[in-house]
Amino acid sequence: MKTVAIICEYNPFHSGHLCQLRCIREQFGENTRIVAIMSGNFTQRGDVAFLDKSARAKMALACGANLVLELPFPYSMGSAEIFCEAGVRIADALGCVDLLSFGSECGDLTVLVSAAKIASSDAFKARIDALEKEHPALGYAALCEMALAEALGAEKAKALLSPNNILALEYIKALLRAKSSILPHTVRREGASYRAETLETDAHASAGAIRAAILDGRCDEALSFIPAPAREILCGELAAGLAPCDGKRLDSAVLSYFRLNKPTDSCHFQDAEGGLYNRLITKSYEATDIIGLTALAETKKFTRARIRRAIWYSFFGVTSSDARDPIGFTRVLALDRSGQAILREAKNKAAIAIVTKPSDPLADKTAQAQKALADRADAVFQLTKPQCPSGSTALRTSPYYGE
Repeated sequence: MKTVAIICEYNPFHSGHLCQLRCIREQFGENTRIVAIMSGNFTQRGDVAFLDKSARAKMALACGANLVLELPFPYSMGSAEIFCEAGVRIADALGCVDLLSFGSECGDLTVLVSAAKIASSDAFKARIDALEKEHPALGYAALCEMALAEALGAEKAKALLSPNNILALEYIKALLRAKSSILPHTVRREGASYRAETLETDAHASAGAIRAAILDGRCDEALSFIPAPAREILCGELAAGLAPCDGKRLDSAVLSYFRLNKPTDSCHFQDAEGGLYNRLITKSYEATDIIGLTALAETKKFTRARIRRAIWYSFFGVTSSDARDPIGFTRVLALDRSGQAILREAKNKAAIAIVTKPSDPLADKTAQAQKALADRADAVFQLTKPQCPSGSTALRTSPYYGE
């Protein structure tokens, strides 16, 4: 019996995610156990989650996952490298995961592994450093594309640098760095592209298009792309005024933060280095919301994704060390009977702390500090809900147990 991990956001869970779970069990057997390592309340694109992590975990469990573990803030909001590194570390630390499954536009594991090995080489890293000196105005993503184009050819490089392929390469690179026994497995992404913003007639809509449709009042149309068990949970959150969560509800707080602070020559906040922090302070006087601040701060070097992350990391005081130190804990969000069996195995082997109750003490001081930071971010996240609950809601929420 195989145990397969998926690093995910499920923001929200939709038909494409269900397809991946079904593909895994079709290939490895119906009794395959699936561990979802899911982003907490902040996402990799640099935004708050559309739906509370507890609700998304229930949706995943209702649709076939057996155990849902949290990929906590600030790792859940990190660049592709940080996000994937943390997710892989959790999967590897459990000690009972056989495969890591991920979607990709490519769908060809041989091609992805080959490219990941090239991108992991010292020669490739040296070329990135050289290109950075030649093109100081360009950001890291653009430099990577240039280096990959030199190694593979422009056409192949462009094809590999689509959103899910980028994550796939980072997952494989993280497995290689960890010398993990976990094997990579990919499922070809079908339907709308990751960045699609409108609902089309494809079999699977993008999560972004689903979110946009719900925010636009086209809820029935959006819900048709969500599996029935997950749809029921989402509708319950919407009816209770707990969704959709929206970072715009923190516009004033974020702008106030930047206007109250002064430029500095020594910024240590993750993704805000290189003058970006000072640029955000300056532009905050012109901006009227977070979206406007992001647009005003954008340059060739500072992409909107990096700016969004820099805004939140600065706001929460997340240093480069906070974001890049090895993750020391994960939290159980939901599990069924098979998930309980996985957890029993993992507890005997796990190389990181697994929090099963909100009040669980952590012996490791690094893990304690990481959990404290994640807890503070969760408390602020509650302010993004239509009807704001207590800031301690997340700390009082125990894992959800399914059948």
